[in-house]
Amino acid sequence: MIGRNDMLKRMTTHLLAGAMLLAATGAASAETLKVWSRQTDESALILKTLTDAFTAKTGIQVESYNTGTDFEQRLARAAAARDLPDVVINDDAALGQMLKMGIIEEVDPTKIEGNDQIVPAAWNSAKGANGKVYSVPISAQAFALFVRKDWREKLGLPQPKTWDDLHKLAEAFTKNDPDGNGKADTFGMSVPASTVRGYASWYMSNFIWAAGGNFVKQEKGGFKPDLESKPVADALGFMRSLFCEGLVQPGAINATTGDALPTFRSGQTGIFLSGPYHIAVLDEQPGKDKIEVLPPPAGPGGVAALAEGTSAYIMTGTKARTAAEKFIAYLISPEGQEIGMGEGTGHTPLVRLPINKTVDVDAVRKDPRWGTFKEVFDKSGHYVPPVPNWTPIRMLTAEGFNKILASCNSDIPAELKSIDQEMAAELRKQKALAE
Repeated sequence: MIGRNDMLKRMTTHLLAGAMLLAATGAASAETLKVWSRQTDESALILKTLTDAFTAKTGIQVESYNTGTDFEQRLARAAAARDLPDVVINDDAALGQMLKMGIIEEVDPTKIEGNDQIVPAAWNSAKGANGKVYSVPISAQAFALFVRKDWREKLGLPQPKTWDDLHKLAEAFTKNDPDGNGKADTFGMSVPASTVRGYASWYMSNFIWAAGGNFVKQEKGGFKPDLESKPVADALGFMRSLFCEGLVQPGAINATTGDALPTFRSGQTGIFLSGPYHIAVLDEQPGKDKIEVLPPPAGPGGVAALAEGTSAYIMTGTKARTAAEKFIAYLISPEGQEIGMGEGTGHTPLVRLPINKTVDVDAVRKDPRWGTFKEVFDKSGHYVPPVPNWTPIRMLTAEGFNKILASCNSDIPAELKSIDQEMAAELRKQKALAE
């Protein structure tokens, strides 16, 4: 028989154990992860669905914040105030700048569950110039052509396979009244050639690589400029011909993507080089039946396209490292990837092309146009070079390219030599800082 004192002891032990378990459970559920993302409001709705699913699965709460405009400035202010979030979701091209700011921590991929499911090419965007990993890719994308199929077929022209085909199509869309309204109010290509955020460089990279050129070459001891070459001059010359012949939309030299997109949607232009994130809005206007998605036409060096993506970064000083790693593991999991793709929601996806190799984009999207982007990424995608900090390189090359495109008579090789000299100074500065 159990004595009264023994019973009291056992009851006390059980009560204490229960209280400890309750406290532990409460602590876990009360844990909050701060996540900032550089996203539009449309993508943020997908992120909210994803974080809600993560919370339901783990009990970890997520406090999110997003903006698509002054994200970098807000990060800088948060760093100065020592009030950084735990995780940031940002463009993979921002890695160098964030590393320079000292606000991201090195990532050990083996600590991220499911890291072996990420397609190998995507990891190229996660490494610094020193070869160390500083982010985890969660989305990929490449560029392809959106073309007014109805215009092209009306004019009896083939899908463009080469730069020459592309030029002829742009010329026909400009001069042959493809919309049939009897007015000279259409143009060939919609081009974002602004220097804002480096758009001119971002856009021209597709043509530079397709020409067989490069921004830099990597040699023992670092990177050296490589724009002063015939392939790069050919790429700038081809694009400048479209400007000088009036085959791009008015104001293209100062246009961002935000300015260029409406010209294609409204029927002012008929060719738009962009990523898969614009499929949904272009299906609304000008309409799914009026557009087609085509691989970029081959340049002198073959088919090439800018490969980009979105990555998750663990921020310096986080006190929730384990929770951050769990959250990132969920982002790259098949479940997280499919939620992030936002299929059927009508919203801009957070995950454009899945980086998890077990996720079948065709099975999820059920739209062959996404398969075209996936094929371009797999076969022809080029990430920006892994220089210590790509942002200033992108900005100074954008200034130089914009100047070339704006002047029909300038000496392109001489201008490229000047850009190379500026880039050399920037690369030396970056190397010195790294040492």
